Amino acid sequence: MTTASEPGLTVGERAALRRAARRELLLDPGEVLQNQWPSAPYCNLDPKGKDVCMTLDSEVFTGFRHSALAGGRKLSEFALDRGELGTQLWWRPHWRVDTGVALRVEAVRSAGPQSLIGVDGNSLILRLAQAYGHAAVHLGPIDIGARFGQVPERWIEQLEKGYDTRGADPLASDRVVMFDRADLGATLTLSGWKGRFDVDASFTNGEGRAQLELNQGKNTTLIATVRPWRTRHARGPIALAVHGMYRDGSYGVPVAGSPGRNHRAGAALTFQSPWAFAGIEYVRAFGFNVRPDLVSDVIGAWASAYAYQPWVGLMAKYDHVRQDVATAGTQVHVVSAALFSDVFGYSFRNRRRVRLYAGYQYEGYGPDAGPVPGAPEAANTHRFMLQLTAQGLFRVL
Repeated sequence: MTTASEPGLTVGERAALRRAARRELLLDPGEVLQNQWPSAPYCNLDPKGKDVCMTLDSEVFTGFRHSALAGGRKLSEFALDRGELGTQLWWRPHWRVDTGVALRVEAVRSAGPQSLIGVDGNSLILRLAQAYGHAAVHLGPIDIGARFGQVPERWIEQLEKGYDTRGADPLASDRVVMFDRADLGATLTLSGWKGRFDVDASFTNGEGRAQLELNQGKNTTLIATVRPWRTRHARGPIALAVHGMYRDGSYGVPVAGSPGRNHRAGAALTFQSPWAFAGIEYVRAFGFNVRPDLVSDVIGAWASAYAYQPWVGLMAKYDHVRQDVATAGTQVHVVSAALFSDVFGYSFRNRRRVRLYAGYQYEGYGPDAGPVPGAPEAANTHRFMLQLTAQGLFRVL
């Protein structure tokens, strides 16, 4: 490939090549292509500093599902599981510093899960998903980053680096909402040797995106990620990651002078490569679903791989939830399996993608599990799905 430094080029040609390189996203196939903040921005920025970049990205997860419930009941529906639009500004005032702002909106139903009336029935409306300022300092092999505002949940953000099928089904802890995907607060991240290890600390309200702070307490979360095996391949990186976390949290209006507990403890193992992804996650909640006394846990395992890249791939996922650890029969099993096909291949993974899933999902409830305790047959479901994932990230400045 011809570069701006090669002989035989005119001054105008070299300038044009420099402008073209500057407009590119940071899509080196030898690097991890997911969010690498604070180690590297999405954009190619002038290594000497005093450079700026703005990106625009969008995600749509939509599909058609045909469900068969016990008792002969059947339901088919078109659904929009996720619709998001985001923009991010990156500014490099000095070669050791990156800073900027991020803004993201998402489409949600206006009525909650247990509500009957929302906006104009139960319309899809836009709400603020993320809005924060960010800054990172680069000191040799160490990168230190901070975010402040409505910040993303780092546990989900870290695990999704080793999870490639979010368009078919969320992570187990995300699916049962043991973590809100964003909250008001601040995060601090220490990353070493381009992600060989990450230490994350976050301080948030604990009420999530949909509620104001209701007590004096704050959620304090510590997450450690180590990648003991990480190597480069011509088609992309290969990495094995170990994750651990603990959260001391609170939720709701104080009762008898103390807010309700909302603690979390978790561990995960994830694997990523250009051809396959796999992982296992375990999270225990001490206080859940606005019940400080409730102890619940979830374990999720997943694997996905290309059989014929990028046109044919397979995924399998299993989630096991105990809604109340102290009560027998409160377990929920969710089994998912699907074929998928990509329009874009791995080199644009989670950046520019159109993917179609065709799959099956089973939800089985124990005799004392919700949503209808004592009548599991009312909730057991066989579901056939067609899911479409469309994602794009573009540099606009």
